[in-house]
Amino acid sequence: MKYFILAGEKSGDLHGSNLIREIVKFDPNAEIKAWGGDGMQAEGVEILIHHKELAIMGLLGVLQNIQRLKGLFVKFGNQITEFQPDTIIFIDYGGFNLKAARIAKLKGFHTQFYIAPKVWAWNKGRIEDIKKWIDELYVIFPFELTLFQDKGIHTHYVGNPLQDAVTEFTPSPSFLKEQKIPQPYVALLAGSRKQEIKSALPVFAQLAEDNPETYFIVAGISEWKELYANCPIPVLYDQTYDILSHAQVAVVTSGTATLETALFKIPQIVVYKTDWLFYSLAKLLVKIKFISLVNIILDKLAVPELIQVQFTSQHIQLIMNKLMKSDSIERKAQSAAYDELAHLIGPAGASQKTAKLIVQAAQSAK
Repeated sequence: MKYFILAGEKSGDLHGSNLIREIVKFDPNAEIKAWGGDGMQAEGVEILIHHKELAIMGLLGVLQNIQRLKGLFVKFGNQITEFQPDTIIFIDYGGFNLKAARIAKLKGFHTQFYIAPKVWAWNKGRIEDIKKWIDELYVIFPFELTLFQDKGIHTHYVGNPLQDAVTEFTPSPSFLKEQKIPQPYVALLAGSRKQEIKSALPVFAQLAEDNPETYFIVAGISEWKELYANCPIPVLYDQTYDILSHAQVAVVTSGTATLETALFKIPQIVVYKTDWLFYSLAKLLVKIKFISLVNIILDKLAVPELIQVQFTSQHIQLIMNKLMKSDSIERKAQSAAYDELAHLIGPAGASQKTAKLIVQAAQSAK
């Protein structure tokens, strides 16, 4: 069968690559084209648009790129019309992907959505869009299942794909020696988006300057390598899991990395800063108590969050010093919270389970 996959950012590329690997096991003759990144391409998929072209963040970013966005949607419509896939799989990136799903559905294509838009955070009006434009929905947080099923949406809880990635990862035993990294050290994760990295790096630089006795490593992303050019802290590119697995503590920009850090059982401080206008609007629209996935899933403040003006070297340092002590109350509390989190998420196998359901749904729809 023919599959068209649309993954709009780096995390989607990771989940997409794992999903593709499993789809071809259930359908060895699968023909797949996609919008994605290097990970999906490494699985032998033809990438028609790289996710870097979709990297638009904040309200200002959207307003400044309206014409480019329109052009991308036209291109998407033309590509699926030409390819005629048996099903189209959208991965995360809800704002963009739901608009693309509307285009696909109006053209008569079968649609499946993996990693549901976070309507529990904001814009619950999207639930009606999902019901209208999506045939099968696959959710990765336990509390989402009832939310969508109660609205009459055909929904499956498949576990969390990050559990797959972390479980399958084997830390390199020679990593520290090869990279000449002393222990202990603090891992700094600046995020995967351009604006996040630009906001985080100056604060990280100040943190390193204020704590010369502590060794820091920045987990960099090679596709934005130019943003790290003037970073005074050692940067290792595309080795986030190795960096995390050996870290004593991590300072993590809010996003999927907070959950990955928790699954590695590394004590963390969650940070986030964005443009003032976007944040001001988000405060009015977002209906959640926390920004970290760890805290959202557990529904409590299990890991500290430093947002906007609180995201400073001084605030990080106060918490970091406590977490670096192996017998501290703060470190033990995070460890207990991580155990609870792993139980809620369940075992690995999300990618395999989702792939099987996707293939079955596509076959049934033919």
